[in-house]
Amino acid sequence: MSHQLLLQIDNLHFTIDQKSILRNISVGFTTGGIHGIIGPNGSGKSTLLKNICRIWQPQSGRVLIDGQDYHRIGRKALSRLVTLVQQDTHVDFSISVADFITMGRHPHLQRLQGLRQRDLDVVEEALQLTETGPLRERWVNELSGGESQLVNIARALATEAPLILLDEPTSALDIRHKLDIMKLLTALRNSGKTILISIHDLELARRYCDTITMLHQGEVFFHGPTLDAFAQERIKEVFHVDVEEMPSSRGISLLFY
Repeated sequence: MSHQLLLQIDNLHFTIDQKSILRNISVGFTTGGIHGIIGPNGSGKSTLLKNICRIWQPQSGRVLIDGQDYHRIGRKALSRLVTLVQQDTHVDFSISVADFITMGRHPHLQRLQGLRQRDLDVVEEALQLTETGPLRERWVNELSGGESQLVNIARALATEAPLILLDEPTSALDIRHKLDIMKLLTALRNSGKTILISIHDLELARRYCDTITMLHQGEVFFHGPTLDAFAQERIKEVFHVDVEEMPSSRGISLLFY
């Protein structure tokens, strides 16, 4: 599979109320990878994802998606390129799972246009990929945390965006659902999707991510292959803990102390 640069961020700066949140962010992400974004709380992980999909906009710098400056891309067209699964997405109204996932097709519809067979097929494929078909008639606001997260990913898949951003998708889940999510993301990566995931579970990041971007105090502290990310001195400086990589039957495990 060819790995071309899909997302390029050049010298991005973002402030809120005159407080600098992100500074000098310059990184690139290739197609068909799981790219982990890690760092302590408050380091700017969620803020970076919101800047990438233009929920928030940087005060300076460039974001290029597939070579295009995203300020020159209309909102609907941008939604067909990049989609964000936010942390702890909660729906306060009653809507079925199938209808909620179908909302992901809106970027592909003209005003007042009804669903086409193509839209229904894409929604069905999203249900199958996430194994949420049995939930299709359930109310979204009655799902468990793990079920809800899978449904949110299914809605993101329905957009058909090649770039999927996920903000801490495993944070409130038990270990089985965490693994289910990460295995699903691996399958999506293998099908050609590009995944950016902010994640606080460093063990999962070490096991599943192809690259790591480590943020520290709003700046990029490390950006590169996962195998190089967890050097002891690097983890010590950013997270203030020691780490040791331990061989196991399934690869390398991390021991923190």
